[in-house]
Amino acid sequence: MKPTKIIAEIANAHEGRMETLLKMVDVAKVSGADYVKFQLYRAKELVGKDHPKYEEYLIKEYSHQEWVDVAQYCKKNNIKFAAEIFDEPSVAIVKDMQPDLVKIHSTSISDYDLLEKIANLGVTTLLSVGGSYLEEIQKAIQVLNSKGMFDIVLMQGFQNFPTQIKDLHFSKIQTLKNQFNLPIGIQEHIDGSHIYAQYFPLIAIGMGVEFIEKHFTLNRDLKETDYYSSLNPDEFERFVETIKEANVALGNSGFELSDEEFRYRNLLKKSIFVNKNLKKGDVLKHEDVCFRRTLNEQRLLIDQLEFVLNKTLIKDIQQEEFLTQSHLE
Repeated sequence: MKPTKIIAEIANAHEGRMETLLKMVDVAKVSGADYVKFQLYRAKELVGKDHPKYEEYLIKEYSHQEWVDVAQYCKKNNIKFAAEIFDEPSVAIVKDMQPDLVKIHSTSISDYDLLEKIANLGVTTLLSVGGSYLEEIQKAIQVLNSKGMFDIVLMQGFQNFPTQIKDLHFSKIQTLKNQFNLPIGIQEHIDGSHIYAQYFPLIAIGMGVEFIEKHFTLNRDLKETDYYSSLNPDEFERFVETIKEANVALGNSGFELSDEEFRYRNLLKKSIFVNKNLKKGDVLKHEDVCFRRTLNEQRLLIDQLEFVLNKTLIKDIQQEEFLTQSHLE
């Protein structure tokens, strides 16, 4: 199982302030997150002018050069980044940014012209599937594939300000795996002030997700954009640490023994003892043996029993003494 990667989601929590945006990049880096993520859009391409957030989106919109500068800042500080693309004009910006991941929001899952242009970037693509039907997901995958994009991760989850526990639907992870045979990630939006926000994503890790996207903010008490599902910097750092330790705990699925497992085996596995006094020349029978722990390195372990039964003893052995190779022919 691949280790789960953590995406530190900034979205619009920068509030249009470049200083805040760069500080959030710094927080993501310090936290140990694998990626920091931005949302790129042109306000007039995203919503109609009658939309109540139109002016707000204008304020939070950055220029082409500003986004390129942000990308350079990430590279200078050695943190990978993802770009979520909402419209065709932003595709050209992202091309110049050269991100490590791109993302398609579920709002655009049926915008096939946009999907084709994003596919042409040739970058690992996260496809958000929250609130989508299986048929829509299948069609979006087909469109991406038609342009040569096969490196796709399906991102389960949606934001309902914040997402209620009953709406997480982690069971959809397995459905998506079975249906599309693609890597799966989650975009998780639990109430950031709730202890569950730190620990519920561990369920998804156990189900094999390869990415977890999580919102964070500089100060949740300010109640700025997406604060309801965001962690504060110290909380986000603990979250990253928890996820990384969970990855360690998963280990590997093979049964080659680690050094520690081998030491455990040798310390605790039962060894072969005899339950009566036996003489040189006696043939060792099953009824002559019992099993106990011993720390003596010369003992024979219980799993060697079939190799020692019916062997002739070459020296005496006393009751409750453990058997060694020196007792046998």
